[in-house]
Amino acid sequence: MKVLKFHDYIHIHPLFFLLALSALLTGAIYEFVVLFSIVIVHELGHFLMAKRFDWRVEKMEIWLFGGAVVSEEHNTRPFREQVLVVLAGPFQHLWIFVLLLTIQFIIGVHPLLDAAFFYNGVIFLFNMLPVWPLDGGKLLFYLLNRLFAFRVSLVVTLSLSLFFMVSAGFWMFTEGRWTLAAILLTAFLFIENVLEWKRKSYTMMRYLLYCTYQDRERLKAKYVNVHEETLVRDVLKNIHSNRRHKYVLKHTNPFYIVDEQECLRAFFEQKKPHLKVRDIAEIAI
Repeated sequence: MKVLKFHDYIHIHPLFFLLALSALLTGAIYEFVVLFSIVIVHELGHFLMAKRFDWRVEKMEIWLFGGAVVSEEHNTRPFREQVLVVLAGPFQHLWIFVLLLTIQFIIGVHPLLDAAFFYNGVIFLFNMLPVWPLDGGKLLFYLLNRLFAFRVSLVVTLSLSLFFMVSAGFWMFTEGRWTLAAILLTAFLFIENVLEWKRKSYTMMRYLLYCTYQDRERLKAKYVNVHEETLVRDVLKNIHSNRRHKYVLKHTNPFYIVDEQECLRAFFEQKKPHLKVRDIAEIAI
């Protein structure tokens, strides 16, 4: 479906208007306005925090029950920045909750306030689910990336995301909770996960390119023994976001250590992914 562009930064997915039409036909237009307002505030949290760190933001896209701030800066920024940008969205629900409590204290109980409390909680909990590309899915990826290689973290995140969606879908089916909104939302998220799975090689290459010109000297070094016949493209599969590898070639003469950056430069600048690690040692010598 083609996304509708309302501003250079604001794009609204057509499925969101399907929900609006449903709300209009069922007389729930005020509840829809409340839902839309909460979604916008949530996404503005991400947007403003990303701008604070000077991220290059392409657009803010509104989906069925949420949205996304699309930026190429994801995965190529410090861990702290990435986490703060992701958490900036869910944080908005806290002050919205306090605001609603204050209004309720002043004017008393009102059906629209009840709807606002409900949608505020639902959107918060929904976005924290460990499903890609929701906030919970991104946090899961960032945390895994602190423990495992970038490539492994991405595969595990997407695998867990798909498993969770299938499990949740099975539960909703057996409990008779399938609604039109649930079906559309599940289909949308499933498509996003499939597309991200197909893009994982591109995502990995983009990250490797970023690491090539990143100052990784400040990262903790880890020495790894590798066979001299190991290919450059294979050692780069183990690249981490919070450490740099130094590959020890024990069987070379003389004894030599290949830095991860040398492998990255050989891969991108010399365009030799099939180069053996020992050949990097010979070139340097």
